[in-house]
Amino acid sequence: MRLIFSFLAAAAIALPALSVANAQQTQPACSSIYTRPEILSMSASQWTLTKSVLSAMHRDGWFAWFAQIHDSWFGKIHSSSQFFPFHRRFIYDWERVARGYNGAYVQPYWDETRDYRTPALSQVLTSSWVGGNGQGSNFCVQDGNQAGWNMTYPSDHCFSRNFTNNGNLAPWYSPEYLQSIIERGDSMTTFRFHVELTLHGVVHFNMGGDLFQNYSPNDWIFMLHHANIDRLWWQWQMNNHMWTIEDRNFDNTTTTLSTNIAYYNEPISTVMQLGYGSMCHQYASDPIRPQAHNSTLQNTLINSLPNDVLSTWFPITAKLPAAAAAPNITPDIAASRPGKPIPYPTQFPQDWVKTRSRDPTTVNSIEKDARDFVTAMNNAGYKSPG
Repeated sequence: MRLIFSFLAAAAIALPALSVANAQQTQPACSSIYTRPEILSMSASQWTLTKSVLSAMHRDGWFAWFAQIHDSWFGKIHSSSQFFPFHRRFIYDWERVARGYNGAYVQPYWDETRDYRTPALSQVLTSSWVGGNGQGSNFCVQDGNQAGWNMTYPSDHCFSRNFTNNGNLAPWYSPEYLQSIIERGDSMTTFRFHVELTLHGVVHFNMGGDLFQNYSPNDWIFMLHHANIDRLWWQWQMNNHMWTIEDRNFDNTTTTLSTNIAYYNEPISTVMQLGYGSMCHQYASDPIRPQAHNSTLQNTLINSLPNDVLSTWFPITAKLPAAAAAPNITPDIAASRPGKPIPYPTQFPQDWVKTRSRDPTTVNSIEKDARDFVTAMNNAGYKSPG
């Protein structure tokens, strides 16, 4: 295995000045910052470069390396305060290794909410990109950038995916629900539970195969998925939660900014704010700025929801100047707008909850919240443009 950890400046741009000074920040500001793109926005040349780097990393054993780390630390980096900091550091480590092969490599993300209605039909899961469901008794993947790969961790096996629902993946979580989670998450514990036990978990579970296992980094979708989860955390952080980390660690102690990240033994504070230290990345849809404002979606919500529904499920949006100036929308008016009602998201089977050592009460509570959200939105006549 080639240990290549060079830092190259390709794909970097000038770092915009941050307008908020944070006393908690002890890391040096990045002199430049690179942008992680949504996967389908990549050019043909970027995708060709990415595939070449991934093939080389597979050849040199890096997929097995990262799968082994994730497997070994699985119980400590989930269902605890380590979830967001560890995976931000983990994706950065992957990207760092990849840049050793080609300095122009930048880890993209997959915004799965774009494909939430019919995930199996996503363009991302076609042969031109990462491929789809596995075939045969072992569900070996035959198309996409990992087609025909043999994985070596934890033992030799074909790279596999085994979509649930007989390959017809049930709906995931809508962009509206994720926006609601971001706006209603008044603590790290609340926000983490809602992300980890909704979009995060359902993608791992529904895709099956290697991605369903503790050694899920065998599937490059892991990196796409967790880059997106990191993007959602960043959106939440920018809503006055930049340094919020109160939560329980895996040993049930209280987490602070000086608590070490599992495996890396580096303080959590080192990964909290993008644009500082080694975290010199931003996301195409969410560049570094002091406040998060998903203007397109939020404007749609303002112009499509009755005031009581807006304030209940989107408390930040409800306080925007545009919301105060907007007329109250009644359900019959909302129902006349273009779009479709939001479908109810898939639920986890109880055997999955048990095998993943999740607390059934918490899982049931989160899933009820998601169902209540859909019911409230549909009763209000809301039509999702997605």
